[in-house]
Amino acid sequence: MLVNSQPLPWKCRLRIAMGIANAIAYLHTAFSRPVVHRDIKSPTIILDKENVARLIDFSLSISIPEGQLHAEDSVRGRMSLIDPEYLSTGHVNQKTDVFSFGRFLLELLGPPIGFLAIGWAESVDVQNRLIEIVDPALLKERIDAEQFLAFARLGLSCLCEKGEDRPEMIDVAKQLRRIYQSVSPL
Repeated sequence: MLVNSQPLPWKCRLRIAMGIANAIAYLHTAFSRPVVHRDIKSPTIILDKENVARLIDFSLSISIPEGQLHAEDSVRGRMSLIDPEYLSTGHVNQKTDVFSFGRFLLELLGPPIGFLAIGWAESVDVQNRLIEIVDPALLKERIDAEQFLAFARLGLSCLCEKGEDRPEMIDVAKQLRRIYQSVSPL
């Protein structure tokens, strides 16, 4: 991820991830009817001059009807970026955002992760070689490999095929906070 042609340092990427995770968790929990953004991706996240992340473009957002676990709606967005359950059922729930956020987490580590690359990233995890997807600029920083691995595994856990196997967004935000707190000060 670049800002003004300069790669963002690891701690900055973690702050961005935490900020967006907190925003999504807020949408999911702060209202009587959870709000699902449905379009979490790099172009819907902007950084201000202090690199504070802001989630924008709520045009695809939908509220879950009171007393329901999901909303039914036609599938919207780029097909290659959509939660597989939402794609097959038309059911939107909080786990739809968790899936999109997982893709975003992996993008923060390196190049954009395409639909087919998710399977590759999962196979890399199995082989304990997740470090291979990390942006070379990050590798130049003196960063504990366990932080990278925890971050990447968190992203992969968000990409589980079944929504029930994905973590809740509030738990993702807590885990990112723990990773961030484990980073040495700059």
